Amino acid sequence: MELPSKINNNEKSIQQGFSPSRNGDFISTRKFTALVVDNDPICQIIEKAILESQGVETQFVGSGIDALDLLATGASFDIIVIAWVLPMMNGVETTRQIRAMGIRSKLLAVTACFDERKKQAFLDAGVDEFIEKPLNPKKVASIMREMKNG
Repeated sequence: MELPSKINNNEKSIQQGFSPSRNGDFISTRKFTALVVDNDPICQIIEKAILESQGVETQFVGSGIDALDLLATGASFDIIVIAWVLPMMNGVETTRQIRAMGIRSKLLAVTACFDERKKQAFLDAGVDEFIEKPLNPKKVASIMREMKNG
């Protein structure tokens, strides 16, 4: 027996991480994850609050090497927020190595010292967005909407 197409479409949407709302629209039920690579404890608190306000499960590491080690274990994240200034390996080099590993997560570069050369270096290394510290709640909300709808 063939089910009506509306039921088939609803079932398919639910299997893809969406559930129907009261008005029949589908909303994302998928939990997004983020890795924050930043060794500044105050920035970590701010970044965590902003990401979690958008429903993003957040994990932290304090260096680029720690990030690469974690990602090498097979851990995956929807978003990776990476600071410019990191111990042992800066954010640009960490970004290059993350991309060289084949990781396609959305990469957000953050820095307190904005200038066009830094922005271009991060973009050349493979980041998707460049944001001046601290993370901007409106910018993060916009990125999350884009990811949920994309």
